[in-house]
Amino acid sequence: MALAKILLVLEWVSFITGLCALNKLGKEGRAIIYFLGVVVLSETVGILIRYYADPHYMVRYNKTWFSMMFPFQFSSLLLCYYKTTRFAYWRIAITGFGGILLFVFMLQLLTGNLTEVNTFNYTLGAIFVSACSLHYLFELMNSEKIEEVTRDPFLYISIGLLLFYLGTLPFHAMRMYLYETHREIFWVYYYLFFGFNYFLYGIITFAFLWAKKK
Repeated sequence: MALAKILLVLEWVSFITGLCALNKLGKEGRAIIYFLGVVVLSETVGILIRYYADPHYMVRYNKTWFSMMFPFQFSSLLLCYYKTTRFAYWRIAITGFGGILLFVFMLQLLTGNLTEVNTFNYTLGAIFVSACSLHYLFELMNSEKIEEVTRDPFLYISIGLLLFYLGTLPFHAMRMYLYETHREIFWVYYYLFFGFNYFLYGIITFAFLWAKKK
């Protein structure tokens, strides 16, 4: 819980910093603020569930809540990259990514499987966001405004998202297997998972503070 509380503080700091820097981010930045808003809502409610929910149902409620929140987090990130890309073909690809995530989520909803965190949906979302991050970095490196790249907040946000999702994807994909068969590896990766989270929200906060007004 101590690690989770530290993470929650960092998320709120990023969210509040983003709100204060919104005029520097332009209209594209609103999707990032939406993403951070969903994150702080998810984590705050998650901690409240741990504190106040009936212990017999706490785990079930927590899994259901995050199963519903993950699609909103990924959709906000995809929306951000949709708004920032200059290429029509990539907008079509991002729309396809969003459609796939929505389809998988609807299947999960219709099958009544929200009480279990859908690792497949999370894996797809992480892959799609990582692809968008890589494509955005590619666009920046080939931009005519290359001299202003270091003041672009989405450069740092994309690097943070890319490292976070690539670093934590194996943990989410194999967490139950590791917990049941390799408990010592599970706990090492568990602490690394929080480290990746701290890095992500730290670099997002830095990006907001360092951003040059558009």
